[in-house]
Amino acid sequence: MADKMTHQYRQSWTVAKKLDLVKELNSTDFEIVAPERSSPINSVVEMVVPPLVGQVAASDMMRLLEILNRDDIRRVAVCGEGGIGKTTLAMNLNNTLRINSPNSFDIVIWVQGSRSLDLSTIQSQIAKRIHLKVEAGDTTHSIASGILERLKLRTKILLILDDVWENIDLDAVGIPSRDPCCTVLITTRSLDVCKHMAVNLSFRLDLMNEEDAWKLFVESVGPVVHSDGIESLARKMAASCHGLPLAIKTLGNSMRGVSLIELWQNAHRTWRCSSRLFSYIEQEVFQHLALSYYSLPSKDLKQCFLYCSLYPESFSINVGELIQCWVSDGLIIENLTVEETFKYGLALIKSLEYLGLYLDAAEGTVKMHVIFRELAIRLSQREKLLGFHSQSNPPSYKIPNKSSKRVSFMCCKIKNLQTFPEFSQLTVLFLQDNPIKKIPDEFFHKHKYIRVLNLSKTQITFLPPSFRCLSELRSLFLRDCPIEELPPLVSLGKLVVLDLSGTRIKALPEWLGSLKSLKELDLSCTHFLARIRTGSISGLLSLETLNMSCSAFNWNLRAADQGTTLDELLRLDQLSSLHIRLDSVEFLKFASSWLKKLTRFDIQISLGSHDSHHHVAKHNEKRLVLRGVNFLQEDLNDLLHKTGSLDMLACVGMSQRHWLSLSSLTSLNLSHCDVVTHLISNKRSSPGMKMLQKSEDDSSIRLSDVKRSGISCNALSC
Repeated sequence: MADKMTHQYRQSWTVAKKLDLVKELNSTDFEIVAPERSSPINSVVEMVVPPLVGQVAASDMMRLLEILNRDDIRRVAVCGEGGIGKTTLAMNLNNTLRINSPNSFDIVIWVQGSRSLDLSTIQSQIAKRIHLKVEAGDTTHSIASGILERLKLRTKILLILDDVWENIDLDAVGIPSRDPCCTVLITTRSLDVCKHMAVNLSFRLDLMNEEDAWKLFVESVGPVVHSDGIESLARKMAASCHGLPLAIKTLGNSMRGVSLIELWQNAHRTWRCSSRLFSYIEQEVFQHLALSYYSLPSKDLKQCFLYCSLYPESFSINVGELIQCWVSDGLIIENLTVEETFKYGLALIKSLEYLGLYLDAAEGTVKMHVIFRELAIRLSQREKLLGFHSQSNPPSYKIPNKSSKRVSFMCCKIKNLQTFPEFSQLTVLFLQDNPIKKIPDEFFHKHKYIRVLNLSKTQITFLPPSFRCLSELRSLFLRDCPIEELPPLVSLGKLVVLDLSGTRIKALPEWLGSLKSLKELDLSCTHFLARIRTGSISGLLSLETLNMSCSAFNWNLRAADQGTTLDELLRLDQLSSLHIRLDSVEFLKFASSWLKKLTRFDIQISLGSHDSHHHVAKHNEKRLVLRGVNFLQEDLNDLLHKTGSLDMLACVGMSQRHWLSLSSLTSLNLSHCDVVTHLISNKRSSPGMKMLQKSEDDSSIRLSDVKRSGISCNALSC
């Protein structure tokens, strides 16, 4: 009996000891006993993501891997518009690091961003990844300290911040961003984010080429895409996405497994139209892309974006014209100079480009991606108060409702305007690129409040009497119309922009001088212009830009038979940009001080017939074109001193003294100047001549950025 009691006592004692041990364990700080460096945290967490498709994507991946292995780069950005594949690339990179490079980073941390991402959300994602316990009352500062303490135990860290919309203060998060052990990779739509986060290297993802786009579409649809009769339709549908991966995948997934050719035919006909299929794609694609639009900081900038939907699909929009329209329509403040307006408008365009809403096109133009144009059209239909009405599929078109404010019928093959309804609120009307031969006499009585009217490349030969009713008109574009004469337009007192380039205008009437608000007058390529009435130019007291490049009109000091003389130009105190042709340099002797105030000029001095193929100067360029000029007989030093771009054809007599006057020169083009044997020698070159560089032996000057047409290299000191 005693033995039994002894045994029970010993068992009780053992249990009590174990309970004491459990109590001790419960009170132990395991973060001290077992430091974080030995905690079971995987270096990379694999993510579910479709594989990259195409050689371009594979090349981008290789670039990223090479960049991440560089010791001199700590912050990298992948940029591009919504839906172009930034996240897909980053997720595949994450998985590649797990499979192929397990030891390249101690830990890869993924933070999923959004428009509403804040500091606490970022910290929460990182804390969860590194097993850092966060209490309800912890401040962001204390959490940052905990994150920093944990991460400093690591020797190499990669932080991936996906879909970043605004600057993130990494120090406030707790990231050791200045520590060489930490590399940060962000994906973003905004180049402003790259700038504010001090990114060392960034590159934009390009749209998919045709071959890769087709591969992605096939992968999304499946083998059925190769069935008889389906493939040709499928290729057209894939091409209609214009290389945007999100649109390609969404459209392809919507057709996955569909084997009936009739369904493919219907889908091809209705996609990007009002249909159930489009509604699905709109939900999947356009809601994602619309985030870029809703992130724009102001209503005006949103309207500037929507404005581009007025132009047809894949249309290269002239930047200058676009900005002119914005100003005339009241989207940009009106009391700026032409130069200030252009710079401000260019800044807005760059803001939209940074978010991927615009694409770079040829120089001086922008282009809206087809999918984003569709987005703009859909958004403008939702936001009816803005009053945009664009045509989705020209040349077919729809008549907008009467409350529309901005209406485009570009490229719609319209011949007759008789059936157009009255638009009581219409401020913008685009009719360019239509075979319209006549505008009904009373047409503009119905549209009295138009501020922007574009009739370019129509076939009209005259303006109707009702045109005088457009007292609110700010911009009038008649470019490349066969119109020969303008009716009296004295009532257009608010007109700021008048584009008559490429018209058959033979004379400028005297009443033109009554347009006191006119700032920009374009008479370029007016090959029939022979007379400008006295007073028609000098009366334009607000004129800042006069473009007469490739015009038949030739300015002279004394030519009473042609009406105006150069004296009228000299009276234009506001003029800052001038493009004209002269047949003598005599004018320049009287206008040296006047030329100093021009921020841009393109002066062609041609002792004979003018060149209709003359290249127009770039914005802010001071360009001088000389044909057949003898420098020994003319004093051009003052003008040469101001010239940034110089073209010379068949000129003689230019000495070293003249070359030394070219202190502002950045571009030079010589043609048939065979007597020129050298440009400049020894060390007497002007510091402003950026296209001239000293050779290694310092004994001569060589050319690095000079087009040499008609001159052999041996004829120069190369």
